[in-house]
Amino acid sequence: MGKGNRIKPPQGNSSRRIKPPSSHDSDTDYSKKPPIYSLERLQQGKYCLSSLQKDDKAAFADSIWKRRTITWNDLNRCNRHKLGYEKITTNSIKAPLPPFITEDEQNLIVFRYHNMKPMVGYRDKDIFYILWFDHDFTLYNHS
Repeated sequence: MGKGNRIKPPQGNSSRRIKPPSSHDSDTDYSKKPPIYSLERLQQGKYCLSSLQKDDKAAFADSIWKRRTITWNDLNRCNRHKLGYEKITTNSIKAPLPPFITEDEQNLIVFRYHNMKPMVGYRDKDIFYILWFDHDFTLYNHS
């Protein structure tokens, strides 16, 4: 292969069409924004995305698609078993907590993704970091 056929490295954000995402300003009211879902901190093991069946994975994608334009404020007012969410305490989780969940973090957030199956995580500004998919309802007591 000749030198002229090599892939050139990206040239930064100089394109007129593609703009970098807006920064997270300190004065932004994130409750008026829809959630951004992140799998960045998803925990390995039994409750990981890789443990889900194909229909659960599809339902997860569908559930975040349905919420894509709903603000945190509006999600807070929705039914917790529908599009809304509920809070649970960190001490109710049966799996080991990741080290970045500190003692001052008392609550986690639970959204439903498939037939009321919970995805559990936490919120930071407008980002919902998913930690676990409770596909078999054993991650915490569901009373």
